[in-house]
Amino acid sequence: MTANDGLYNKYQLLKKKAKKIAQFLVDSEDNVAIVTLETPDNLCATGILLLNLKEQKIGSQVIYAKEKDQLEKRIKKLDCQTIVFIGLSLREMPLGILKDSDKKRIMIHHELSKKELEKISKENIEELSLKGIDLPTNTISNAGLSYFISAGFNGDYQKHSHLAIIGSLAKRQVNNKDQKLIGLNGIILEEGKKEQFLTVTKGTRIAGRESQPIHLALKYSINPYFPGLTGNESACTSFLSRTGITMKDQEDEWRSIASLSSEETKKLNDGLISILMENKDYSLSDIKKLIGPIYIIENESEHNPTRNIEEFLWLLEGGCQIGKYGLVLAVILGDRENLFDQLNSNLSDYHGRATLVIDEIAQKPEIIEEKRYYRMIKGDNILDKETAPAIINALVESKTIPIDIPVLASLNQNEETYLFVHESPLQQKKGIKLHHIFQEAANSKLVKKLSKEGDFFEVIVETDNFSDLIKNIEETLEYHHEGTKEKKEEEKKSESSTKKQVSKKKKEHQDKK
Repeated sequence: MTANDGLYNKYQLLKKKAKKIAQFLVDSEDNVAIVTLETPDNLCATGILLLNLKEQKIGSQVIYAKEKDQLEKRIKKLDCQTIVFIGLSLREMPLGILKDSDKKRIMIHHELSKKELEKISKENIEELSLKGIDLPTNTISNAGLSYFISAGFNGDYQKHSHLAIIGSLAKRQVNNKDQKLIGLNGIILEEGKKEQFLTVTKGTRIAGRESQPIHLALKYSINPYFPGLTGNESACTSFLSRTGITMKDQEDEWRSIASLSSEETKKLNDGLISILMENKDYSLSDIKKLIGPIYIIENESEHNPTRNIEEFLWLLEGGCQIGKYGLVLAVILGDRENLFDQLNSNLSDYHGRATLVIDEIAQKPEIIEEKRYYRMIKGDNILDKETAPAIINALVESKTIPIDIPVLASLNQNEETYLFVHESPLQQKKGIKLHHIFQEAANSKLVKKLSKEGDFFEVIVETDNFSDLIKNIEETLEYHHEGTKEKKEEEKKSESSTKKQVSKKKKEHQDKK
C-alpha cells in the first residue's frame, strides 16, 4: 500500500466518523448548544454547523467560551441535551458537563492528543479529531472537520468549502515554499472548484487586494509589512506613481490590486520585492510568499472583502482581536449589510492604529529593549490590547525584530499588566519554551491568566506582581541557558577525554609494534 493509499483510507475513516456525528445531531430532540473558542477557524466551524442545523430545522444557540469561569453555569442555563464543543481541550471543558452522561456531548478539535482521546472515550463523549486515526494535526482545521460533518447532512455541502479553506489558512496549513494548501485541505479545495463555488488564480497576496484602493491596500498591509509604505499613505501614492501604475480607472473610480493587468501586476511585484530585499534579514523564501495562490469565492460580489479568502480571513482575524465575535459570526453566516458594515467600520480604525504603530517601532528601534535572553517592548505609550498581537506578529514576520530570542511586549491597564509573547523557534528547538515557564508561574499564582500555547500567546498579571514575574522569568531563562551551556561544556570535555584515550591507546599499540 502506498502513502497516498494510506492517506485515502484515513480520509474515508474520518468521513465515516463525521457522518456519524451528523446523524447524531439530526437525531437531537431539542436545541443544540455550540460552545466555541473565539478564533476565525473555530467560528467558521461553528458557522458551518449552524447553517446545516438551520436547514435541518434544528434549533441552536452559541456560547462563546472566553469567560471560562462562568461557562458551566451558562451551559446549564440553556438546558440543552446536546452540546457541541469546538476547539476546546479536555481541561477547558467544565467538569460538571464532562461528567454529565445524561447529555449528548460532542468534541470537534483537530489538536486533541491521544491522552485526551483516552479520557474522552471513558466519559462516553463523541469526538471528531485526527490523532485517533493517526493523522497529523496540520492535516485539517476545525472548520475542515465541520465541513466533513456537513457532508453527512446534505448533498450540496461544497457550498461551505470557502469557510473550511478560511480555517485552514487561519491555522497556516500551507506549504511554506509555494503557499499551497496541505493535507486534506486540497480535497476540500478541489470539491469547491468542481462545484464552481471556488476558483484559484496566482497573484499578489496582500489583504485588501479585492476591496481597497491600491494605495490603501499597501498602507494597511501588516503581513507583509513594507518598510516605508505601511502606515504612510503619501509614500504609497508616490511609490505607485514611480512604478507607472495609475490609481484610478477611466470612470475616475479607485482601482484595486485585483483589477491590475498582468503587466501592471509585474511592475507592482517587482517594486514591492525590491523594498523587501532591502532588509538583509528577509530571506528569499519569505519574499516569495508575496506571490502565490489567490482563492476566490464565486458567489461573492466583486470589490467585496469577502470575495477573496485571505482578505475574508483578514476581516475575521481583526474582528476577533477587537472582541466583536457576534459581528464576525454574522458575517460568516452571510450578513453583507448592517452587521457587515458595522464590522468594517470598527476595523478601519483597528488597522489604521496598527499600521501607524508598526511604522513607529520600525523607525525607532530604541523602543525595543535588548535583554540578555529576550527583547522587550514597553508599550504603555504606543500599544493597546486590541492591536498589539497584530503589531508584534507583523514586526516578527517582517524580520524588523529578530526572533533569535523571544519577543515580549508589556502594557499596563487598570492595575493589570498585559504581556504579549512571541516564542523564538530557535530557542524552542533547544527545548526552551516560554509558555512552559509562564505555566509554572501561573501554577504559583504569579500569573492571573495565560492563553493557549503557540508561537504567540498572551499573559495577564496583576501590575503589583509584574516585577516579581519578570524576575522569575529571567532567573528561569538563565538557568535553562546556563544549564545548556554547562551540559555542552561537559560533553566537550567528555569528548576530548575520549579522544585523548583513543590517541593514547593508538600510541601504545604503535610502540608495541
